[in-house]
Amino acid sequence: MIESTDPSLLSNWLRMLWGLFIVLGVLLILYGLMRKRLSFAQSNSKSKIKIREIRHLMPKKSLCLVEVGEQEFLLGLGGDTITLLSTIKKSGKSTTFNATLASATEQHEQQSS
Repeated sequence: MIESTDPSLLSNWLRMLWGLFIVLGVLLILYGLMRKRLSFAQSNSKSKIKIREIRHLMPKKSLCLVEVGEQEFLLGLGGDTITLLSTIKKSGKSTTFNATLASATEQHEQQSS
C-alpha cells in the first residue's frame, strides 16, 4: 500500500494552494481597480455637472436633482424623456432633497400665480 503522507505530495499541495491564493489576490485587486475606474456613480470634484440625488417614484419614473456650475435643476426622468421641472435658486448652505423639493414647489407656485 502507498502511504498518502508522502512529503513531496504534501509539498506539491501546499505550492498549489499558495499559487491559487496569489492568483485570487491578483484577480481581486484587478476587480477593485476596474470597479473604481469604471464607476459611473463616482463623483469627480472637478466635474461641472454633479448629480446630487435621485428619487425613484415608480418603475422608469424618477426625480433628479442636478447641479451644473452654480445652478441646480430639478429634472423629471421618464422612460424616454427628461423634463426640466424647475430651476432652483442655490443658497450658500447645503440643503436636503426634501427642502430643495419644497423650495422648487414654492417657486413653481409663485411662477404660476
